[in-house]
Amino acid sequence: MSNPYSIQVTAANFESDVLMQSRTTPVLLDFYAEWCGPCKSLGPILEKLAGEYAGAFILAKIDSDAEQMLVASMGVRSLPTVVLFKDGQPVDHFMGALPEGEIRTMLNKHVEAREDAPDVRAKAMVEAGQYDDAIALYQLLLADDPENHGMYLEMALALLAKGDIDSAEAIVSRLPDVQKLDPRAKAVMAGKLFLEILAEGPDRATCEARLAANAEDSEAAYLLAAHAMLMDDADRAIALLLDLIRRDRAFKDDGARVLLVKIFDRLGVEDPRARQGRRQLATLLMV
Repeated sequence: MSNPYSIQVTAANFESDVLMQSRTTPVLLDFYAEWCGPCKSLGPILEKLAGEYAGAFILAKIDSDAEQMLVASMGVRSLPTVVLFKDGQPVDHFMGALPEGEIRTMLNKHVEAREDAPDVRAKAMVEAGQYDDAIALYQLLLADDPENHGMYLEMALALLAKGDIDSAEAIVSRLPDVQKLDPRAKAVMAGKLFLEILAEGPDRATCEARLAANAEDSEAAYLLAAHAMLMDDADRAIALLLDLIRRDRAFKDDGARVLLVKIFDRLGVEDPRARQGRRQLATLLMV
């Protein structure tokens, strides 16, 4: 299904759909190319966020090969490059395929979720650790929209984050087979592994604080990767584990590599995050 909050931009409609549009709604401009591997990894994340924010910002995509003059006029020198426009001016940007959590942090500095998007509020509740409130809100939303399989998956993730793996698995088991191929469904079904790693361990906030205080805290990085997977943030988990392998390969008898391979298996061979991560892992192992 097409995303109503995502548009394709060219030089012909740049002024109207980016500069003018950003005076009323922030516009996130994504410069990409078909040959760009990181762009293929980043694109689905941006589309997902555009859907979740439900019109709080517009995702505007520019094919850099087709719009070379526009790219040059914007000073773009590497791909992917993402620029956030507000009130007709660029207010923030990043280059490369950042993890979803970091992109969300940037957006939240400039974009307010619409009050008419309760699913966005529910996801924010999960991220804040307010699991019971989020689950209750998802239940209310599903009462009005019982065929919304994506929302069932989000509620399953909330249950998983809470630690109620049985209820989360029960939701996924009742979904149509095609929905069980969704990465969120796979995250739920693989959730026991991550919960076992985190059993009686510190919560996500504690792990974040430990790693912020000491970037060499291998245990905090390992546990935070498991927390990230429970939140369906595979990009963060992969980045944490790759860094851990680079600087502390012996941790838990090569446990970071073992966990990373399990994450790749869970994502599936076609997932661009898994493909890119496998290449990065292979490069590390050759050093």
